[in-house]
Amino acid sequence: MDPAEKLARWRAFAEDCTDGYPWDLEDYLVEVSSRSVLHEMITDSRGSGFAGQREADLLRVVAEIEAIDVSLRPVFGIEAFSRMPKEEWWLRCVPSYAARDICREFAETYGVSPAARSKFDVDADAMAKLFTEGALPADICLKAAGEGWYVAGQPALMYRACRRALPVDRAARRLIWAWANGKASESDLRSGLAG
Repeated sequence: MDPAEKLARWRAFAEDCTDGYPWDLEDYLVEVSSRSVLHEMITDSRGSGFAGQREADLLRVVAEIEAIDVSLRPVFGIEAFSRMPKEEWWLRCVPSYAARDICREFAETYGVSPAARSKFDVDADAMAKLFTEGALPADICLKAAGEGWYVAGQPALMYRACRRALPVDRAARRLIWAWANGKASESDLRSGLAG
């Protein structure tokens, strides 16, 4: 990845954490390491990542990283790895809140307990409630998308929420994935989830 892609990845990770990180621990570890890559690229005087970049471009990237860090640092409120250098706060600390599933993984793996609080859980719980009240799976998916729910922002989040909230089979999950990615229509979703 080029520096712009690495920066975009760090920005997306920060947004996920601010909303209550919705993915699993393995995803988290991969994403948090993207900040370490940026750190190495900037501090390495031999600069393999920024080699050939203009000074102005490097300064712009550093400023963007710092702005992202300022928004993210308050979220990283649990010191979990005190042996890590203080300047590498993204490795030393973990978010103070996240989705229930990753909170459980943090507790089981590292003995730290972030609060279970995320936009993902709110939406997945709302989807499950609608289902228990008799709403059809297709109607639930379309409602989430039509009203701009958090899980509708990314196809993988929609799919993940549907997996958690809706007791549908593998074929239905594949259809939800296709619909979330724009490869199946609303009518395909309705007819495929009707049975």
